[in-house]
Amino acid sequence: MATRVFTILAAVLFSTRAPSAEPSPGASRRWPFYVPAESVPPPVKAKERVRGAIDSFVLARLEKEGLSLAPEASRRTLIRRLSHDLVGLPPTPAEVEAFVADGDPRAYEKLVDRLLDDKRYGERWARLWLDLARYADTAGYEGDPDLPHAWRYRDYVIDAFNNDKPYDLFIKEQLAGDELAEIMGAGDLPGVKPEHVVALTFLRLAPFTEPRGDRTRHEFLSEITGTVGSVFLGLTVGCAQCHDHKYDEIPTKDFYRMKAFFSTVSMARPEPGDIYQIGGPLSAGFYRPGEKDWANRTRSRFEREIGESKVELEELRKRLEKRLGVPTSGIGIQSSGGVLANNYLFDKRGVNDGELHVGLISSTGGAWQLYTDGEGPGSTGSLAGGNPGHWYGDLPQARHVALGAYTNGTGELLADGRGAHHGHFAEILIYDHPLDGSERDDLASYVAAKYDGDGAEHPPQAGLRFWLDASDLDANPGTPNPAVGSAVSGWTDRVVGLTLSQEDAARRPKLDALGKAKAPALLFDDDLLVGKVLAAGFLGDQRGSLVTVFSATHGHEGYGFEVGGGGVFVSSVIHPSAGKRRSIDSLIDDPDSGVSKQERRRYRYLQRAEPFIKQRLRRLRPVAMSLRHSYGPPFEPGVPATYVMIRGEYDNLGERVEAGFPSCVTGHGKPARIRLDPFKRWPTRSRRMALARWIASGDNPLTARVMVNRLWYWHFGRGIVPTPSDFGLLSGGPSHRELLDWLARRFVKDRWSIKKMHRLMVTSSVYRQSSFHDDAGFSRKDPGNVLLWRFRGRRLEAEAVRDAILSVSGRLNPEQFGLPIFPPLPGDLAEMVKYSSSKWDTQYGPPGRKRSIYIYQQRTLSMPLMQVFDAVVCDASRPRRRASVTPLQALALYNGELVNGELPFFAERVARAAGADLDARVRHAFLLAFSRPPTEDEAERMRALLEGAKTPEDGLAGLCRVLYNANEFVYVD
Repeated sequence: MATRVFTILAAVLFSTRAPSAEPSPGASRRWPFYVPAESVPPPVKAKERVRGAIDSFVLARLEKEGLSLAPEASRRTLIRRLSHDLVGLPPTPAEVEAFVADGDPRAYEKLVDRLLDDKRYGERWARLWLDLARYADTAGYEGDPDLPHAWRYRDYVIDAFNNDKPYDLFIKEQLAGDELAEIMGAGDLPGVKPEHVVALTFLRLAPFTEPRGDRTRHEFLSEITGTVGSVFLGLTVGCAQCHDHKYDEIPTKDFYRMKAFFSTVSMARPEPGDIYQIGGPLSAGFYRPGEKDWANRTRSRFEREIGESKVELEELRKRLEKRLGVPTSGIGIQSSGGVLANNYLFDKRGVNDGELHVGLISSTGGAWQLYTDGEGPGSTGSLAGGNPGHWYGDLPQARHVALGAYTNGTGELLADGRGAHHGHFAEILIYDHPLDGSERDDLASYVAAKYDGDGAEHPPQAGLRFWLDASDLDANPGTPNPAVGSAVSGWTDRVVGLTLSQEDAARRPKLDALGKAKAPALLFDDDLLVGKVLAAGFLGDQRGSLVTVFSATHGHEGYGFEVGGGGVFVSSVIHPSAGKRRSIDSLIDDPDSGVSKQERRRYRYLQRAEPFIKQRLRRLRPVAMSLRHSYGPPFEPGVPATYVMIRGEYDNLGERVEAGFPSCVTGHGKPARIRLDPFKRWPTRSRRMALARWIASGDNPLTARVMVNRLWYWHFGRGIVPTPSDFGLLSGGPSHRELLDWLARRFVKDRWSIKKMHRLMVTSSVYRQSSFHDDAGFSRKDPGNVLLWRFRGRRLEAEAVRDAILSVSGRLNPEQFGLPIFPPLPGDLAEMVKYSSSKWDTQYGPPGRKRSIYIYQQRTLSMPLMQVFDAVVCDASRPRRRASVTPLQALALYNGELVNGELPFFAERVARAAGADLDARVRHAFLLAFSRPPTEDEAERMRALLEGAKTPEDGLAGLCRVLYNANEFVYVD
């Protein structure tokens, strides 16, 4: 009983929210379920303020309540209002002055047309639609997996607004783009245009967790059903999933009847390696003009950047190591596993500089001796065990020889890929005895002659058991080596013909050159060669020498030549702790290390460049995160039966239902008519198209009303119906019902043109009025300004705040479309929210300063600046943005990294345009920030600020900071 009383009271309260609600127009069905009738704009007394039908409807209500419109706003106010409203950016001082000086009676209308034709218009209005579409670049939930191709839907929406795509077509493409083509014959299905595949991403954008069979499919299709109902029909259909709607005439049965339209939706299978199993993309070629060429150029650039980033990283590492005195890496040896236990010895002389080195490891049978470039044996370090001098004869079951990476005695690359050698191997030699002094001298002479001089015939030959020589890869002097740069699949020993090989093309080293003489050498970079070693002569030796001619660029522990089997091995290594000093990786983040902020930033970027660039390459595939229909028998199952799911539980089936439209709209519960394939080949097709055509029909009483109400809300700060996605009982009804009906009919008559509706709204006197009214009594009669007696000033959305900061500093990157961007985040925020690895590919240059619509939308991470200004994280359709006022907003604009980073450029822009004159500087800064000159009082105060500063630069920076932090900067009147 108490619940029923509360429901009745709530209905009464919400239904009378607007003052003096208009009477019903006498339709046979209650609002909003009747088709809008023709209506004539009512007569008004203030005819001089009427520019169109909108003004007549609004003025008639105002005059009835004893109210009137505010005076028209100034031209400076209007151009700033229009520019922010239509393109989302402040006008330039030149644009403002040109408009103010334009004597043409149609100057305002020309300005509207110019802004609607501006390509930046689509970027502004697409952002508002993406809120409704719950757009994001990640799937949400645990792990928040990447949706690498979602950005193509964002570009589709920008194009749709810029090209004024008819709204009815916009609906059909997003709900049933794959079913637009009619079936005209008994052959295969018509091909789907790439644009329509991309458009269908709308249905796919629901947050998605790891699949759990029927339950996940039920949740997925239910989310789609609820979103379609709220976005296009303005009905909270999703509230009827578990029970009949508490306030509106939407029974649970209707929810499942509507859900049945999506019963044949099919998601592509997950791609190999997708641990989250979120489903794969569908083929969708690049269709926008020039987009395919752009993708090819960008792909080539990224592929070059992978190699360039590695080279730059090593160069930067060397510079920092030399300057900071970081530790070098030395050659070492490890024996491990089984009876060998674990022993690890390394030389303390550095070799990780990328230059040619000769490492010699000798065993006397009881101890190891290490020589680097002919020097030694010297001081060594120990990581584990002692110095037992184990050699290949100590291995209980040697089965393999490996070169280039750690295999832990298995002969196979480990899953984590750790311990890989980065650098060259030119030669590997094994002798059956420890080389004496003269032999070491002969070896040094051979290496010097071959790699730095005129070449040499042979290294020392006495007791040579094994010899890999990169100048003769196949151990056949009669056949030439492959070309430099070729991937090498095999390397054969010149003594007994033992071959090391690699079947995986991605793990093959490349033939390169080493030393001043550019002698052949193999370049290893996470690569591995492996061979069977059963017949090798050195396996019985208890003593001997291992010689490696190599280069290394290690910042980590890297393994070289390994012999072993069954988890027991003896391997050469390059050890990163040869010195006692701290590593570059530990020093790089130390504020006292002497590393600059720019060096630190660049080093960290280069460290992570390769995986991020590979992710960018993945985004450039010509595919879309889309859906399709199931093909039906005999290829896939037919149309599944749809049941009411009691209490919304996927496994608690109730009554069986057929696809149908909401009965509160149609007045009946009959199944929908679906145009099936006349040739009986595709029984699953056309269900979504039937729904899309019904929604996009001019006879649908809701669709046009809902969209024009959204446009009204976005222009005026409050919808005619205050809840844009809920036209039900709790909305309170429309404040101007006849106006909304008139706009809906006009929208359909104008062929669903959104730009024409924009033009109609923003050229009205209602839109052009000031936000200030000289009659204080009006606010007592209508405190919420529901009747529009003044313009409703509004705060900029979060994206517009960031864009305005960059625009005023002159550093906003105007480049449009393309991959998502990753502006810098404060501190280590990107690392704090990561799971296995960060998704945030930080961009400090111009790409990171594109408009905010291009920012990577990570559902588990919102940029702090955007968050404090109420940007949404779209885990559900968001019809409205909050507009809070908090201390954090002031702190973000005063202390935030973005504002502080842009301040010098704002000041420089002012100084460049205004010169040294203080008054000119103040005026130009105000024009840039506020689109108006300062008042006398403001000019006096700002001049005093400039004069009181220690230096002119400090004063100008202080002035710019004040303007960035003013309310007027983030509010539009």
